[in-house]
Amino acid sequence: MQIDITGVDLVEFAKAVYELSAPQGLGFFHFREGSLSTWEANQHIDREARCVLDMDYVNGRACKMHVRKDGDKLLIDSPWYDHTDAQLEQLLAKFNIKYEPTEKHNTTCNCVECR
Repeated sequence: MQIDITGVDLVEFAKAVYELSAPQGLGFFHFREGSLSTWEANQHIDREARCVLDMDYVNGRACKMHVRKDGDKLLIDSPWYDHTDAQLEQLLAKFNIKYEPTEKHNTTCNCVECR
């Protein structure tokens, strides 16, 4: 399922993604306390690319967020890989986007609750 986030401030969205993400695996070696700066957030944004926001591991945190452009729309995937539905709902609520998960977890779920 894809969620339309058209109109969100991508810098603020990247910062919120970072805040809701935790270190995983070898990311613990690179983990850094604190928030993502505006400059750092901009390093993951390319408004001309098909993938306008690309965040995999950032300072050791497994962000796993990719925002794709489809025409004039900006879309993200649901579920949010390595995150819970509650975290996705919290992220979207910061930008006044309603989210109703179709199911709590599925067979490909890799959230921290299912491990």
